[in-house]
Amino acid sequence: MQTGRLGRLAPVRNFSLEALTAILGRPDCVETRDGIPYEAESPDCFPVIACYGTLEFHFDSGQTLYCIFCDAFVSRVPCGGLQIRFMDAALLRHGRSMSDFLRDAQARGLPVQQECRPGLLPYARVLTTSGGVELGFEVDDPEDAGEMPTLRWFSWTAGV
Repeated sequence: MQTGRLGRLAPVRNFSLEALTAILGRPDCVETRDGIPYEAESPDCFPVIACYGTLEFHFDSGQTLYCIFCDAFVSRVPCGGLQIRFMDAALLRHGRSMSDFLRDAQARGLPVQQECRPGLLPYARVLTTSGGVELGFEVDDPEDAGEMPTLRWFSWTAGV
């Protein structure tokens, strides 16, 4: 989370599904718009989502990685299939409170800042790490002032 890297993969916006596959191997599944079969040069099948475990790689076009996203977890931790191991899995545990995350991030020397965004749901908080990883913390009941936000998703969005 400090560098924005996934092991050998240093994602950038100008990145294709073929380049991803060359590094990580075949994805567990590839989802295309309207179920159109994937063809690298066919704009008709985009957007495309390539899944490795519960980790999703979203492509806008044949040469454009939009983001990496996870909102599904296996035994409360993200799963990158056989290809991706998370060094920060303890920090990325689903249901982890935002206060616990901030405490442990500080103990690890991981710089984090809270994002203020227009349109963000009143029960949601977003933290961003120094590596550009965004973490979404939410509550189940917005009416319960005592409920603490917990980790529900994380993503990395490619820069321009």
